[in-house]
Amino acid sequence: MKNKLFYLLLSLSVIVFGCKKIDFDNESKGEALGAFTLSAPENNAILVLNSATPNAQIQITWSAAKPGVSTPPTYTFVAALKTGSLAQPLLEVPSNDNGKSNKLTITQKQLDDLLKAKNIAEGAKTDLIWNVVANNGSKKEFANANHSLSITRFGDGISNFVLYGPVSSFTTNVVLNPNSATDLLTFKWQKAFPGKTASAVTYKLKLVAEGGSFDSPIYEAVSNNAGSDSTFTISHQALDLLLTSKGFTDQAASARLQWTIEATSGNVKKYADYVNDLSIIREINLFMVGSASEHQWDNTNPTYMFRDAGNGSLYTYTGYLSAGEFKFITAVGSWNTQYGSDGAGGVKVKPQSSDPDPGTFNVVTAGFYTVKIDIKALTFSITPYNTSSATTYASIGIIGSFNGWGNINAMSKTTFNPHIWQIVQQFDQNSELKFRIATGWEVNWGVPSGNETKKYGVGTRDGSNLSVKAGKYKIFFNDLTAEYIFYNQ
Repeated sequence: MKNKLFYLLLSLSVIVFGCKKIDFDNESKGEALGAFTLSAPENNAILVLNSATPNAQIQITWSAAKPGVSTPPTYTFVAALKTGSLAQPLLEVPSNDNGKSNKLTITQKQLDDLLKAKNIAEGAKTDLIWNVVANNGSKKEFANANHSLSITRFGDGISNFVLYGPVSSFTTNVVLNPNSATDLLTFKWQKAFPGKTASAVTYKLKLVAEGGSFDSPIYEAVSNNAGSDSTFTISHQALDLLLTSKGFTDQAASARLQWTIEATSGNVKKYADYVNDLSIIREINLFMVGSASEHQWDNTNPTYMFRDAGNGSLYTYTGYLSAGEFKFITAVGSWNTQYGSDGAGGVKVKPQSSDPDPGTFNVVTAGFYTVKIDIKALTFSITPYNTSSATTYASIGIIGSFNGWGNINAMSKTTFNPHIWQIVQQFDQNSELKFRIATGWEVNWGVPSGNETKKYGVGTRDGSNLSVKAGKYKIFFNDLTAEYIFYNQ
């Protein structure tokens, strides 16, 4: 009985004391700060303040320090001379949001003014160490490691500037006439402004092969007007010679380049904000002139040649020729560059106006001929062409999405050349087209599959649609051979 009474009293005491409320002391007994690290600028960074961009921002960042029980820290950026101590900082700046943010945003002018107030000379380079102090009121902590930073105060400066043209593209080719010393390619960019008016900005074009380094460009040259203009001009011929000397020997292949501009003001150099891609094809147009051709020796109205789709240096003409002589020029209205006879069945080139003229090719008997000239292999041939079974069409034109596939835009021919048709056509947008007789689709010419985008070649009856980029073209079609060619206007 005594034992039962003892266990009963023990059980009651456990219940009573087990249900008693225990109060914990929630009052903070002191704050702590977790470790944090500096992010940017990275250690050993070099910062050159640009007097031409005083409002450009500098971002100084670090990871947030884990706060203690209840008080988040505030932050202060501190910097000292590399030979000094952060215990006695040269600069002290609270972070954004009155010190609450783990980032400090400061303009170049604000930073320059802080250094100026510490008697750092204009344009002088100062080597600093920097860190961030986190402070929660009861404890202060530095980030776990200092960073070194070199800052150069305002001196000479250059504003940001952008490139205008040639516009950046590897898909649209810039086409050069490599024999022309008068056709020009012009590079243009935005003018930059100096930080000091006494230090005028000058410019230098830099050209590299795709992916190359602008520290070692394949070509560099000061801009027009002794470097003061925001343009640079170079002749097609000079650029072709340059590219050939740098290994771009195939004129028909795309030379993939990149270009930018380096600006200089006083002791400061600055590149444009970005780099432009540039794809160049050196394409020679060829025209026939002479007493055997339709317009005699009028070089302002020559006979346009066709081109071989598989060999860009081979030019052809199938049509009528009078008894007489002829040669070839590369630019309408210019005698500067000529191709003619070398006197031994081959081809002689006159590269520029100061060189002697080549000989002429001769036609003894008037009639239809096929003329071929390869300006790379320097070969030439002329053979009679039989037109006895040729169809004479009353009308041929172009038809396509540019005119709603309705009626043709009629091309014209001449009595001298009744089988060569031409038209000047403006395409306001990319278009598809075919060559066709005036009515019906019984007679139409497209192109072989895979040749839809070629500007010259041989068409095929009922072939695929040609795809033409927006622009203005002088278009020729030969109904004897189905050859076609588009000349940019």
